[in-house]
Amino acid sequence: MKKTILALTIPALFATSASAVEIYSAEDGSKVEAYGRVQYNAGELKGRDNENIGGDGEARLGFNVLYNLNNDVDLIGKLEWQVTAESNNDNKTQDIDARYAWAGFRFMDTTDLTFGKSENPFVQLSNVTDIFNINGAASYLHGFRIDDQVRVSYADNGVDLRAAYAFADENRFSNADGTPENQYSLSAGYATPFGLGLVAAYEAQNKRGGNNDLDFWGLGVNYAIDGFYVGGTYGESDNDAANDVRFWELATSYSVDAWTMIAAYNNRKETEGAEDTKVDEYVLGVQYKFTPKTKVYGEYVINDVTGSNDRYGVGIQYNF
Repeated sequence: MKKTILALTIPALFATSASAVEIYSAEDGSKVEAYGRVQYNAGELKGRDNENIGGDGEARLGFNVLYNLNNDVDLIGKLEWQVTAESNNDNKTQDIDARYAWAGFRFMDTTDLTFGKSENPFVQLSNVTDIFNINGAASYLHGFRIDDQVRVSYADNGVDLRAAYAFADENRFSNADGTPENQYSLSAGYATPFGLGLVAAYEAQNKRGGNNDLDFWGLGVNYAIDGFYVGGTYGESDNDAANDVRFWELATSYSVDAWTMIAAYNNRKETEGAEDTKVDEYVLGVQYKFTPKTKVYGEYVINDVTGSNDRYGVGIQYNF
């Protein structure tokens, strides 16, 4: 879930680390930045009858690296880990996840070519409505960070273009959980000078054997002016092994001083067979920023899917 509303066009390297602290710099422009986050959420976070209230804590630590080769080319890299501050099922150690681990090149301050675990270009679409602290992007069927990915992106003058290919290796073969053997994705966005943004995205997942491939496409639009924001997305999927799906989301927020009020509607429904509704929910939220790096928030999800319960949660987040 995103913690702030993101513009459609953002620099590829430092998009998720606005509060980064420079820990090394050189006269040639080379630098290393460190950043992190500590967050704790509490409430009925899973929507289950057997969990009246629970808590989830996490901490993140990351580094951005830039080494200047010449006036036109930089070496860039990102490493970021997340620690779940809860004991695992064996009551032993906490889970440590590498959220990002990539290296690559930046050309002319506009074009990045990277290799490793990086953000899926389809995220450019989900960012339009994924503006909550706990809940968000409920209708999507995508991984937000992809292993073994070659990614190229271009951002300049309001234009944001992204493309990526994640190749197969012995750890990515398709299995019972639906992991794709390989996949590719494309996205394109444009942010106008007067606050209107447009985005389109496509993704194809190729599964082992070729009889259960999966394709997605989606379109999004957003608008921001004077503390007010509204965004909407619509998309469909074509699944060789299951029913096709239609998904759409609408989100809005209004900020005044340190307060932000947020509301959204998320829906995902099968378009074949029984046409089952998988996601049908309204999300309400409020947040208050003590400082630019510290905030508290509360969210409530009204879940209209048969057999599902409402969810609620409050939390605090500190970025450094």
